[in-house]
Amino acid sequence: MKKEIKQVVILSGGKGTRMREVTDTIPKPMVNIGGKPVLEHLINIYQIFGDFEFLICTGYKSEIIEEYFKSWKNVKIINTGEETNTGGRVFKVSEYLDDNFLLTYGDGLANVNINNLINFYQESGKLGALTVTNPRSRFGLVEFDDANIVNQFIEKPKLAGFVNIGFMVFNKKFIKYLDENSVLESEPLINLSKDAELVAFKHSGYFEPMDTYREYLNLNKLWEDGTKPWIRFDK
Repeated sequence: MKKEIKQVVILSGGKGTRMREVTDTIPKPMVNIGGKPVLEHLINIYQIFGDFEFLICTGYKSEIIEEYFKSWKNVKIINTGEETNTGGRVFKVSEYLDDNFLLTYGDGLANVNINNLINFYQESGKLGALTVTNPRSRFGLVEFDDANIVNQFIEKPKLAGFVNIGFMVFNKKFIKYLDENSVLESEPLINLSKDAELVAFKHSGYFEPMDTYREYLNLNKLWEDGTKPWIRFDK
């Protein structure tokens, strides 16, 4: 019988150095999109699919996140250190983890169907699953023939390769791949894949990280014009 997965770990400790316009005074997960922190938008994505408990791994300006969520009964804040790497943050909260838990980054939004992701992970029988998508190019492409005659413009096409967008699921046994200095996206996931214990859940819908000020502005534009693609799901 499959056990319910009701715990979400959110990595929210980074400094957001590429967004200094807005992260000098607040941590990046607390940057507002439509008047609410991106972290709250992320929590709301999961809540569409059920009642989850959230374990937020903080670091940089942790006190701001702690103050904001202090009255939220389904949110637990753990300060995992300002300089800790992503894998190290998961390692440091290992005592709080359920047998199976969801894991994501606190600064990217996507309309991932969480129920489908969980089912995919459970049916795989593996220790981990991560969500991947074809990223869209930041630039339009120009195609031309052998005589250098331009014959087509392609506006910001999707690229052929896949990237990890977060929205992951793991069995707690994954902790043995980590230590307090681990970078999640490096040796831990590489070694898990070498052991054939990692599967990729394909997502063809919306995804946008908030890594730059330009992306921050675009996310706010999508909120203000009513588009809000991260809460539009194909169920």
